[in-house]
Amino acid sequence: MNSPQESEEQILDFWKKKKIYEKAVEKRKNAKKFYFLDGPPYATGYIHMGTAMNKILKDFYIRFFRMYGFKAWNQPGYDTHGVPIENKVEQKLGFKEKQDIEKFGIDKFIEECRNYTTQFLDVMNNQFANLGVWMDWKHPYLTLSNEYIEGAWFTFKQGYEKGLLYKGTYSVHVCPHCETAVAYNEIEYTQVTDPSIFVKFKLKKKQNEYFVIWTTTPWTLASNTGIMVKPDAEYARVQVGDEIFIIAKQLLDSVMTKVKIKDFTILETMKGKELKDLEYESPLRDIFPFIKKLKNAHRIVLSDKYVTLEDGSGLVHTAPGHGQEDYKVGVENDLPIVNPLGFDGKYNKESGKYSGMFVKTADKLIIEDLRNLGALLSEEKVEHDYPLCWRCSSPLLMMAVPQWFFKVTEIRERLLSENKKINWVPAWAGQRFQNWLESLGDWPISRQRYWGIPLPIWICKKCNEVKVIGSTKELPKIPKDLHKPYIDEIVFKCKVCRDEMRRVPDVLDVWFDAGVASWASLGYPSDKKLFDKMWPADFILEGPDQIRGWWNSLMITSIMTFGIKPFLNVLFHGFVLDAHGIKMSKSKGNTVEPEEVIKKYGRDVLRFYFLLGAPWDDYFFKWEDIADISKSFVVIRNVFNFVSTYVSGSGSPKNLRIEDKWILSKLNTLVRNTTEYNKTFQGHKSAKELKEFILNDFSRWYVKLIRDRVWPTYSGKDKKAAFFTLVKVTETLIRLLAPFTPFMSEEIYQSVLKKTLKVESVHLLDWPVPDKKMINQKLEEDMEVVKKIVEACQTVRQTAGIKLRWPIKEVLVQTSNKKMKEAVKNLKSVLMTMCNSKDVRTSVARGDEYIEAPMDFGKVFIQKQLDSKLMQEALYRELSREIQSLRKKHGFIIKQSIKLTLKSDDMTNKLLKTFIINLKKEVGAKEVLIGKLKGKHKGSLDFGDSKIEIQFS
Repeated sequence: MNSPQESEEQILDFWKKKKIYEKAVEKRKNAKKFYFLDGPPYATGYIHMGTAMNKILKDFYIRFFRMYGFKAWNQPGYDTHGVPIENKVEQKLGFKEKQDIEKFGIDKFIEECRNYTTQFLDVMNNQFANLGVWMDWKHPYLTLSNEYIEGAWFTFKQGYEKGLLYKGTYSVHVCPHCETAVAYNEIEYTQVTDPSIFVKFKLKKKQNEYFVIWTTTPWTLASNTGIMVKPDAEYARVQVGDEIFIIAKQLLDSVMTKVKIKDFTILETMKGKELKDLEYESPLRDIFPFIKKLKNAHRIVLSDKYVTLEDGSGLVHTAPGHGQEDYKVGVENDLPIVNPLGFDGKYNKESGKYSGMFVKTADKLIIEDLRNLGALLSEEKVEHDYPLCWRCSSPLLMMAVPQWFFKVTEIRERLLSENKKINWVPAWAGQRFQNWLESLGDWPISRQRYWGIPLPIWICKKCNEVKVIGSTKELPKIPKDLHKPYIDEIVFKCKVCRDEMRRVPDVLDVWFDAGVASWASLGYPSDKKLFDKMWPADFILEGPDQIRGWWNSLMITSIMTFGIKPFLNVLFHGFVLDAHGIKMSKSKGNTVEPEEVIKKYGRDVLRFYFLLGAPWDDYFFKWEDIADISKSFVVIRNVFNFVSTYVSGSGSPKNLRIEDKWILSKLNTLVRNTTEYNKTFQGHKSAKELKEFILNDFSRWYVKLIRDRVWPTYSGKDKKAAFFTLVKVTETLIRLLAPFTPFMSEEIYQSVLKKTLKVESVHLLDWPVPDKKMINQKLEEDMEVVKKIVEACQTVRQTAGIKLRWPIKEVLVQTSNKKMKEAVKNLKSVLMTMCNSKDVRTSVARGDEYIEAPMDFGKVFIQKQLDSKLMQEALYRELSREIQSLRKKHGFIIKQSIKLTLKSDDMTNKLLKTFIINLKKEVGAKEVLIGKLKGKHKGSLDFGDSKIEIQFS
């Protein structure tokens, strides 16, 4: 027998050779659409457990909706632009800074980026396909294609024409390594250690009076142009030796402790608003030459919103060129906005001795200068959250730089109202997205990089006239490649002054690329056919990081372009973490690759692992959970092998017994429930019910009940009814399993059902439809009661030391519960079989010969001892089981007969002779001899004081 992995390899080959995927797609070509939109991963390498989980979940829903009768659009996508690609290429080429790219040549660098990203497309496609993910791998959408770029330009122009595009100098995050602006949704935070200093700023026209401020960014002090105070807070003038400090009264003790000053006297207090417009001097005015050139700077301004009395001094150092809050206050109060830094985070030529120095390097030197100038009151280290570039993990800097923005704040109300129309699964994920949208600011859309969609803006170098294009048709000449530097060669003639218009050299934020995916991937606007049929997307599925990422950009671009939401349903998934809930990382050595699981357990086990849990919860990966699923699969395979082995023909629905009607009712309930769960994107509930049904209802319950009815020698009228039921259950289950475990389902279908159903693949079958007439809720409830009685019976057997295979005289059920009494009456035959008892009845047991076990709504009683007749039957069952086990061990199949010999003591031999007729039927023996041993295969059975030797051939 092949291992699961070997079978899966064969099935992959079968699908490929027979073009099963193509046939499944063709079957639904005229069906109602189900537009799944794939969130594009970066094409930067090999897949990991998180990307595997993501695609497995997506594949499940695509497979289900296709089987359910929909034309499932399943185009994969890849993010191919951006800093992550550039960083990989820079590492490959040994570049240290942005200028190295310019020296190398932008055209050559662009080609390197293209080659890098496309080299992994086939690798990732093949890895996903190897997981059984059926997508259109031959035709993925790529954000680097000219068609896709044109889709982005179309959207950009829509925003421009609606008055949402503007250029402004605003304080934004900048990555000094990437040398570009970074949007709010591209930021990650980590704990860092930074200097924490208190500094005194001398009041103008005062001999020894100072404002005390606190900062963790000494490098921004050169750009200080104001100090914020809280208008209604109390501020104290404090005598310290021959100097006077001004500090918020509420924070006075805290500040004095930190600056290690014990002796001080409060001279007077005043409200913060009384300090308004007081001027002071920067302690760094003689070190940074540009400071002395500032006009209308270094004043006290008021801010109730941005001044806190929880820490610091209550006087907030304000550098409008290095903070969004500072910027807003600076603009409101007409403070100069100073930014002496380049995109590389180094001071400019007007920064004196600091010119060309990186700001984080400058921190220590600035602190030393402040100390030498007598302006430093204290220095310590503090741990706090600090923003990093999510692309390259470099610390970010806030600086006021000219950028192009989309006025998202103007469409925020529309974003919020449209989000409420989306079906979020779970609902709380939608509320999280709503909260995110409520706090959105304007979107800095331009990036000072190379490998990205070029900004479609041309500006006249003479009169500053702006031209925005939305299509290649608007270009005077269409370059073969729309990327830099080729698009930069396109020059327009200004309609106003007839001078040259040159393109703004920036590229778009890569999130804009992904944001237009729902239409650009369909070829819109150059080809509107697919868009008109498909849009908006019916379903998307991603993780929590996409709240600020892809979902955010999808919504903004869609509202900006069409005024409505771009997708109808969202399923939110968590992350794959290690067993301790820690993020998997190669540096931590806690990663598990998909290939490791496949090699050990197979693809379907990995798939079912991800499909079994609520997807919005994080997966704490544990090998024991994988092993448990693998064990379950053994049971699933065994139960289907049982059907294949014992069922001949399709059977007949005549003479259905109560257990047949029950399993068919449960089956149709299962179909009804799983259909509804899958339609509402709760596939994990389907997986759990399906697993429960196969392992417990079907394998451990129904099959046990009907095992005797399908035995080759059995000839009762209800045999064909058992066949019919087994076939019906099997045909239905294999369809239900197909989206979850496509490999195992195909394997079982090919070996068990293909001859009957005559369809080439299980994946070309339709999803089953529940037969509501077959559902009997009362019968299902009664059987659940019966299961509890059987469970109690097993408990009391254990207490009495009576094995389950040994028959007992009777089971007495003591209860006053009406439902339980009805269940015992209606399902007595089932109870007798599953309890292995000659009788079951409701009664009150009497006498010491009974032993009891409690259960819900009553008790179960059995006799402590078996009489001699029951012990003889127990011996027969133990012997029969042992012989069957030996047959299986030595490779005998059901149809093969054996010659059986048995030997024991004289008394037992006499008893064995009474078993001969039944043994022949039960163990497939054409002859049974007692007393003499003969045969190739040997075994034995110990029963009480007797030992029975077994030989057969």
